[in-house]
Amino acid sequence: MTLQILSLADTNEIARIASVTVKEFEKRDWIKDVYLDAILERLKIETEVLLASEPTVRTNEFAQKLMVQDAICDQIFNGIKQFVRANTYSMDKDKVKNADMIWAVFEAHDILPYRLGYDEQIFLCESLLKVLDKAHNQKAIASLDGVFGYVALLKMHKNKLCSILGDSTIDEMDRAEGIAAAIQKNVVRNVLNNDLLPYLQVMSRANADVYRVSFKAISEYITGVNIKVKDRNTCCTYQVEDHSMEEINN
Repeated sequence: MTLQILSLADTNEIARIASVTVKEFEKRDWIKDVYLDAILERLKIETEVLLASEPTVRTNEFAQKLMVQDAICDQIFNGIKQFVRANTYSMDKDKVKNADMIWAVFEAHDILPYRLGYDEQIFLCESLLKVLDKAHNQKAIASLDGVFGYVALLKMHKNKLCSILGDSTIDEMDRAEGIAAAIQKNVVRNVLNNDLLPYLQVMSRANADVYRVSFKAISEYITGVNIKVKDRNTCCTYQVEDHSMEEINN
């Protein structure tokens, strides 16, 4: 029976097996073997694709984080509006004038940004803050009760929302890359299992002096990886069973 790489081997394990295999043949002076050369060339190409497709592993918690941070930004935004609006009822005419001016800025930037998507909301917020940062508006804000601190909070939490949204976008890309890597892993595994290993097994018997040493080295490496894969899968199975028993007992 031909040695096979187990399907439960992960992307890194498949990539290492392929790399070790390629290096094993590169370090020896081989006789001309057109069939083997073709298999190895395909293995090199598919392994390079696999290595390029491996994603950074992330936990997809960004949707919840976005919702929480977005709610905070909405709360702060509404707080600013309430304080600006309250200042329009001040007994100080200068305060009223300044409050009216700042309220006009909010109206020009849509006073209901929470109806927008994340990207549009951030764009609107950045545009609003840019206008509020102008010298005459900063002077007006400084004269109003309770507004300056809320504007500072909006800047800080807008930046947090931007950061989480950026990480979320990267995470979506990584998940797509993860799917691509899983597919490519199987391509490389099939080249090894279906093409290279059966051929080497036959040739190691037909021409032992040329093929036996390399086939033995590759087989031993694959056997070692398969043992780790089996041990890992057995461990995971026991953990799932133990967890299930705990739920039944509780």
